[in-house]
Amino acid sequence: MKRITKIGALALIFFGMVFASCTKNDENTIVLIGEERYIDDILTVIPDTLKPMFDVVFGSIPQGPVPPKIEGSFVVDPKQRVSSNVSVWPLTVIEPNLYLRFSDQHNGVVAMDLNEATEQLTDTVFVMGHNKDFTIYFVEDKSYDVPFNEQSFHVRVKRGVIMKGTMNDYGMANFSIASIIMEAEDDSGGLLGQYAPGSFFVYRDGNGLAEYLDW
Repeated sequence: MKRITKIGALALIFFGMVFASCTKNDENTIVLIGEERYIDDILTVIPDTLKPMFDVVFGSIPQGPVPPKIEGSFVVDPKQRVSSNVSVWPLTVIEPNLYLRFSDQHNGVVAMDLNEATEQLTDTVFVMGHNKDFTIYFVEDKSYDVPFNEQSFHVRVKRGVIMKGTMNDYGMANFSIASIIMEAEDDSGGLLGQYAPGSFFVYRDGNGLAEYLDW
C-alpha cells in the first residue's frame, strides 16, 4: 500500500473536516443533525448560473431506488483534481491517495470510513443508483478553529459531497468526487480567505479505476 503523504494546510482544513453524523429515515430523506434535508438539496446545491459549468465537468449523476452493492475497501490512486471554479486552485494536480471503505449497506444507507493524508473519518452516507451505476452523497456541516497570526478564528462550512462511478470486478470505474460549498462563515473579519457558496472542486481517479484494496 502506498504511503499517505501530507498536503497543504488549507487543503487539509477543507477536505479533512470530520463529516457530520447523519441518519436516514426513508429512501429519499437525509437527516442531518436533526435537520431534514432532501436529495434535491444535494443535487442542486450549485447556483443556476454555475450549473451548466458543473454539469459539463462532473457529468450526469446516476439515480434510482436500487443502487448496486458498493461494500468493500478501495483506493483512489492517483487522486487528481481536474476542475474547480475557484481560480486560486491550479488544475490537474495530483493529491495524496484517498482510501475508502463501505460496509453495512442497507438499501440507500451505507457506513463509510475514509482515510486521506493524516485524517481518518467515519460517517453514515447515502447511495442511490441503477444496475452497476451509483451515486454516494451527503451533507457535511462542520465547525472548527483555525490558528492565524497567533490568533484563533472560528470557521463554519457546510458543503455537499457527491461521489459517483460504476461497480465492476476490479473496483469503482470512472470514479469522481465533487465537493460543493453551500454555506461558509467565520469570525476573522476578512483575515481568513473563505470560499463563496457555489464554489466547487472535482476530483477523479487518474487511471479511471478506484481499485479494491484491503487497507
